[in-house]
Amino acid sequence: MDLMSATLTASGEQVRAVQALLAGSGRKGTELPRFWGPGVGREYYIPVGDAEIRVFHFRPPRPQAFRPVVVLPGWGATPEGFQELYAVLHDKAELYYLETREKASSRLLHRRPDMSVSRSARDVQAALEELGLAGRRDFLLLGACWGGTIILRGLAEGSLEAPTVVVADPMHTLWFPRWVLRHISPLLPAAAVHLLRPILLHSMLGDMKEPAQKQRIFQFVRSADVWKWKKAAEAAREEELFGALSGIKKEVFVLNGTRDKVHDQRNYPRIAGELPSGRFLFMPADESLRERLFGVVALEFAKVSAAQGLPASLAGFEKPVR
Repeated sequence: MDLMSATLTASGEQVRAVQALLAGSGRKGTELPRFWGPGVGREYYIPVGDAEIRVFHFRPPRPQAFRPVVVLPGWGATPEGFQELYAVLHDKAELYYLETREKASSRLLHRRPDMSVSRSARDVQAALEELGLAGRRDFLLLGACWGGTIILRGLAEGSLEAPTVVVADPMHTLWFPRWVLRHISPLLPAAAVHLLRPILLHSMLGDMKEPAQKQRIFQFVRSADVWKWKKAAEAAREEELFGALSGIKKEVFVLNGTRDKVHDQRNYPRIAGELPSGRFLFMPADESLRERLFGVVALEFAKVSAAQGLPASLAGFEKPVR
């Protein structure tokens, strides 16, 4: 078996260990109030240059975790998609859910805002500073999908810092068709930008078979601010992490456990391998449990300090990438 195949292969014992962690992770998201609803947590906006971005903050009265978790969701992701992550953490760890500027929730203060990946990374750093985390507290920064891309870009450029970094299913490049971003999107006037919505759905769904991921995509494409997506996608059309990670000296944990049409599992051990101090965790689970798995991993990391590194409870899922 070659190294790539080995990194994405789990023993029966490892599969059972993941199932046990998920089974013991507490109540289901449907049994709890929607975390973005009124009165559940604190909701506020943080100024970041030419925009303001939204944060949800939750602090349980008796947390089990040693340090807080900051979650950076993927491209255009809606809070609904992370209710299961919240369910795992809500009564056990302090949680910050931070939305980037391509989300419908952001407030853009100028007609021509900077929508680049680099700008989003600087936004995250500014938010961490405003929240009293950066340079002051030990915390875990977890980025899912495009959130992981933003974190890795910030680390590569030296504009973002965190004590512990986990990137879950990070995208090495944008999944929108580049020919659309180069030749169609720039020509669409503002009044016709809604025409991009069916193109987005087709490019992301295609013949996708995974029902949970399919529902997530329908949900966030339908709720998207397509003008923001258009501008952010055009700004990111040449983004490519492969070949751009060798300057990141920080230890970074790359997590994967599910697969679907958008998230190609083969990319994640490669990303970990290109990071000088990258480490790969493979925790196979059904794709309907993707965000709950992220919550389980985040909680285990939050139970230990940054100095302690990889929690002993997750050490059995690490795979060699070199």
